[in-house]
Amino acid sequence: MASVPDPPWWRQRAEPAREKQPLTREKIVEAALVLLERDGLQGLSMRRLAQELGSGAASLYWHVGDKEELLSLLLDRIVGETPVPEPDPENWQRTVKELARGVRKHLSQRRDAAQLSLGRVPAGPNSLPILERNLAVLAASKLPAAVIAYAADMFALYVGAFAYEESLQHESQASPEQFGAYLASLPPEQFPTLTRLSSELTAGDDDARFEFAIDLLVRGLEAMGSAELGRHEDV
Repeated sequence: MASVPDPPWWRQRAEPAREKQPLTREKIVEAALVLLERDGLQGLSMRRLAQELGSGAASLYWHVGDKEELLSLLLDRIVGETPVPEPDPENWQRTVKELARGVRKHLSQRRDAAQLSLGRVPAGPNSLPILERNLAVLAASKLPAAVIAYAADMFALYVGAFAYEESLQHESQASPEQFGAYLASLPPEQFPTLTRLSSELTAGDDDARFEFAIDLLVRGLEAMGSAELGRHEDV
């Protein structure tokens, strides 16, 4: 039998309230990533995140202790998506450079991800497998354990800082050409080195400077490996 509509003069019954989906840490992180992309790190707050989720702040804090914990969870998720090449003992120099390039590109694809990485050590279920693979790429060099550990820290600091600087856009900042011309215009008797190197100091784009730096770092590791090998041969 077909349902009979209620008379229009009867009080209209409200639709039964839909049960809210339970709040989880994963859903909080997903919403925070959306907020980060839209409003940036400066616009990410626990209050705005609660509004994004349609939840109360108390519920949010039950899953995430404070904003710093939220940022650590975000970093863990972002780092966990980083591409990592396979270790290659025969060509470890190439794979280390490939790893650095991949991290730089990955950080540039998420708004303020590079800034988020500065001063924080990623540690969680998503980032630790990536750290394991990163260390495996470096360990393929057969360098001493202490060198591998320090090198991993050094590369993370350099690539994160470089990606962060790339992400900064200041309209009032001088172009390299303007800055070079300004250096060249300084009194040479007072600034002999700055004026002499004015063109070189402002030459090369971001890619050229990044490649120079990672080549320098890898060659330094090579030299340390050769010195360590020579030390053992002399014993």
